[in-house]
Amino acid sequence: MLDWSSLDPSLVPVAHHPKGSVFADPANAPQLQGPTVTETAIELPYRLLLSPHPGSGWAHSLGPVTHEGLTELWHTRLGVRQTRAEGKPLVDEDQAEGRHVRAVFSPDLGGSPPGITTSLDPKDRSDIVRLSADFTLRKDGVAYRPDPVEIDRLMLSSRGGWLRARGEWAGPPSFDLSQWQHVATQGRDQFVRVVREGCLFPFGHRAAHVEVTERVVEDAPGKERIAGLRKHHFILVREPEKTYDPAEFPHGGREMPFRSVRITTLFTPTAEPEDLTDRGAFWVMKEPPSQSVPVPFHIVGTDVVGERADFDAALIFVPQSLVEHGDIFLSLVSRAYQEDDGGPLGQRRRIPVAGARVAFAPPTDPASPGETTLATEALTFDVHLDSAGRPTDDRLPFLPTLHEAQVRLPAVEQIVGGSQPVQIALSEVFLNAGDDELNNRAQLFATVTGPALNVGLPADRGGALAKPDLAVRGLSRTLGPVGGDLAQLTAGVFDPEAFFTDSAKLLGAVPLSALVSADFGSDQFPKMFSRTTATSVVTTLDWEPKVTRDEEAIRPLRPRDPGISFSLHARLERPLDGSSTRSSVTTSLRNFTFSFLDVLDVHFDALSFQSENGGKPDVSAELAPEGVVFQPPLSFLNTLRRFIPGDGFSDPPALDISPSGMKVGYSLALPPVAVGVFELQNVKLGASLHLPFTDGRASLRFNFAERHDEFLLAVQGLGGGGFFTMALGLDGIEMIEAALEFGASVSLDFGVASGSVTIMAGVYFRHELLDAGTVPVKEKTKLTGYVRLNGVVEVLGLVSVSVELFMGLTYETGPERLEGVATLVIKIDLTLFSESVELTVRRSFDKGAGDPAFGDVMTGQDWSKYAGALA
Repeated sequence: MLDWSSLDPSLVPVAHHPKGSVFADPANAPQLQGPTVTETAIELPYRLLLSPHPGSGWAHSLGPVTHEGLTELWHTRLGVRQTRAEGKPLVDEDQAEGRHVRAVFSPDLGGSPPGITTSLDPKDRSDIVRLSADFTLRKDGVAYRPDPVEIDRLMLSSRGGWLRARGEWAGPPSFDLSQWQHVATQGRDQFVRVVREGCLFPFGHRAAHVEVTERVVEDAPGKERIAGLRKHHFILVREPEKTYDPAEFPHGGREMPFRSVRITTLFTPTAEPEDLTDRGAFWVMKEPPSQSVPVPFHIVGTDVVGERADFDAALIFVPQSLVEHGDIFLSLVSRAYQEDDGGPLGQRRRIPVAGARVAFAPPTDPASPGETTLATEALTFDVHLDSAGRPTDDRLPFLPTLHEAQVRLPAVEQIVGGSQPVQIALSEVFLNAGDDELNNRAQLFATVTGPALNVGLPADRGGALAKPDLAVRGLSRTLGPVGGDLAQLTAGVFDPEAFFTDSAKLLGAVPLSALVSADFGSDQFPKMFSRTTATSVVTTLDWEPKVTRDEEAIRPLRPRDPGISFSLHARLERPLDGSSTRSSVTTSLRNFTFSFLDVLDVHFDALSFQSENGGKPDVSAELAPEGVVFQPPLSFLNTLRRFIPGDGFSDPPALDISPSGMKVGYSLALPPVAVGVFELQNVKLGASLHLPFTDGRASLRFNFAERHDEFLLAVQGLGGGGFFTMALGLDGIEMIEAALEFGASVSLDFGVASGSVTIMAGVYFRHELLDAGTVPVKEKTKLTGYVRLNGVVEVLGLVSVSVELFMGLTYETGPERLEGVATLVIKIDLTLFSESVELTVRRSFDKGAGDPAFGDVMTGQDWSKYAGALA
């Protein structure tokens, strides 16, 4: 009964066909079906039925085998049938060729899986059956050749079977199982290795998920030692470097800044996969106890200019069977990838790159690649699904694309100081038009995705004369950071009002949006660039825009021939050895006139600001030959213009620097001046220019004498004095204060009696701006006119009588008020007696803005009662 040499095996139909068999017509191929009770079926391992082929044989002893009193357990071993020379059958156990089986069936094919965990899961068993025995499968449009499972040992006994098997397949794309290795002893699994092919999302590197199950002898708490099965998972990177062909992208590769991505973490253990899609895709996570932390794959990306960036990224393993279904892949994996951006387990999608320099677009000049290279803090990627939705020519149906990037703008940071990361995305115009200047006049390559980055140039770095504040909304390959309406810029339209923020001022008062011409050109934009040399980081800011000739738009400035010109040049060099930053800043405004409310015109050839290494700035204000010109009603003062130095404030002797700004000016004592019937003495002329460093207002202060040190005025026989002070901002008068007093004095002496009479009259005026930011503007004006009469009579030096009369009238605004004052003082002085009497009368007339209105004291209900009482 144990002699099987003359017996023919009874096999299922698919087991009859030898290795290498194919069926061109699937209709002629045998179908998978469960073995009948009369057909060979070896269940090893669990729920997987194996069958030998007709050329297989079994070798075993026909009788008991005893060694030193011990009898072997009867067993039979799979081999290959041979025929001896004399024609007798023989089973060769040593011949490897032909020793194989097919997995012909599993209850998991269309059935309910068992409720227990085993070395092979239901999908593993189903795939092994179909890849080794399903002749109806098609691959690349032709018949698939199922390869059987190679057997190193298959031994059966009444106590279980021994198995050492290995299967390798390159099946249709819908199957990702590529390798199965199984070792079992007496029906118990010892080592099982299952390899499934796939790729790593989002970069698309070919990879394999390796699942290893092995029996491990270990101590169990409170029990004897046990030998349990332990599963381990690994990711094997089969394609370390992925190179992307720009022609494969819909936008010519512009949507992907890296031309190649190389993974250096080629093999890594991973935790038990947590399926994201119910189709086998999972985040590659660290093993316990850190299973909630993604595996950091070390990656080296090479950008469009050949510069490399090192970073670590969390990746998703996507099985090949899921990649095959592009629509499902996009809706499931891509959605799961995006949902984990900021999800409860952390921002796995966000890839920190620790300041690596990445070129996001090809530079306009390959020799100067820095214009599109940015210091990058983090990258976020997405994928573009191929229109076909299925792999073709060994290409995956998706390509990685840049979603967003958090970058630092070195040029901006060097100029304004401090770190200001900003979120950007590649511009749609750049993606569609590339470097086509007709459709992308501004050469825009990125847009700011969040709030615009407000960039204000500090005064100590060039903003004393001008603050070119702009709201950065995009990045240009030729212009650097740009603001305004990006759609207009790409179309070649420059709108200064949209480009600069409301705080962008010239000398803190004149809007740059009004000064700068609307002509489109590269010079109209402040160009900020940064480049790294072997020893330092050099940042430059250059701006020489065309200036408008519309005088109404730039009042209170007026152009002078050949027209206003403005320039700002800054250079900052930060040595890499950590030494102090070297800087040079030059700002100049030329050929213009300050017109202060048509009262005072100051004509300038040049006004400039220059600073080296943050030291004491050199301010130069060069007046034009016509210098300072007073307009009516102060034109009579033009005679004094010749005393103002022609070089104005150039290399000023008075320089006062404070944290808020600087003040430069002159104070000159003038000799007596004859102007018609006037004669002036003790005249001190002063002028100072205040340039704010912050957000203040530039102002000019001009004075003839001071309130505490008045000039002296003589007009024929009359005398007096006064002062005049004016402080003006570029957008109006800030303060005017002036006083003029004149009069006469007459004395008589008759020997026994003497007397004197003095009469003085004067006027005082002050107007000041209290708050220019309110509507209406808060300001205050005070005008006072007065007469002072003083008389003294003295008799024999024993009796004196003095009378003093003062009458004054004052008008004030804020609130409006008119006040008149009259004071009479009579004093009698006898030798032994003295007495004085003072009488003051004051009358004040207010506008009454503080009185309550009728509606404030009478409610609607009260008025109704009152009206009803009179009806």
